[in-house]
Amino acid sequence: MMHPSMYKIQHYRLPLMAGLLLIASSCSTGPEHDITLHETDRGAVYLDRISDRSLQAAHPITLSTDTMAQVLRGVAVKENRELLGGLILGKPGAVLVFRDEDIQFLAPLLVEGLTKAAPDQKVSFRVVQRGMPWESTAGSFYAYRQSLYLTLPWLIPLSEYGDGLQAPPPTILFFPEAAKRPDSYDNARLAESTLIIDYALLASFPADSTGTTTPSNPRRGACR
Repeated sequence: MMHPSMYKIQHYRLPLMAGLLLIASSCSTGPEHDITLHETDRGAVYLDRISDRSLQAAHPITLSTDTMAQVLRGVAVKENRELLGGLILGKPGAVLVFRDEDIQFLAPLLVEGLTKAAPDQKVSFRVVQRGMPWESTAGSFYAYRQSLYLTLPWLIPLSEYGDGLQAPPPTILFFPEAAKRPDSYDNARLAESTLIIDYALLASFPADSTGTTTPSNPRRGACR
C-alpha cells in the first residue's frame, strides 16, 4: 500500500510536469518576431531584434517610398547558369530579385517599419514569388551611418535545381553600382549576403538608372 506522503508527492508532481510542458510548448510555438507589422498570404514585414547587441541603428528613420522602391529595384543576382523566367539585366545571368508587384507590396511596408524600428531592431520581410526561379525571398534592413544594410538569407536556395545538382552560390549585385558601398566600408558588420547601400546617393539618381549600369565588382553571397 502506498504511504500517504508518497501519494501527495505523486499528486503534485503531475500538475507540475504539465505546467512545465505547457511552458516549454509556449516557448517553442511563441512569436518569433518582436512586432508583426503586416502579414498576409502575399508576404510579411516584422520588427526583429538585431543579434549584435553593440549595434545601435539609426532608427527610427524616414525614407521616401520612392527611395525604398529604388533600393529593391536595384537588387539582382547572377548565377553561373542562366535562370529561366527571370528579368535579365545588363548581361546574361543577372536577374532582378524583386518584380514590380513585389516592390509595390514591400516598399511602403518597409518604409513604415524603419519609422517604427528602435535602434536595436531591424525590419525583416518575406515575400512570396510564385513563377520565379525561387519560391520566396526573405531578408532584413537596418539603417546605420547613412547607409541601408540589406541582408538576404534566402528561404529557398537559388542553387538547388530539379536535377539534384548543387550549383555554386550566386553573386549578389546592385544597380547602379555607384550607390553600393565597397566591401571595405564596414568589414566588421558585413555579413554574408549583405549589401550596404548609400541611400542618399541612390535617391539622387533617376528612377530608371538601375538598368543602365553593369556592376564590375560584385561581392559573393551565399543563398541557403
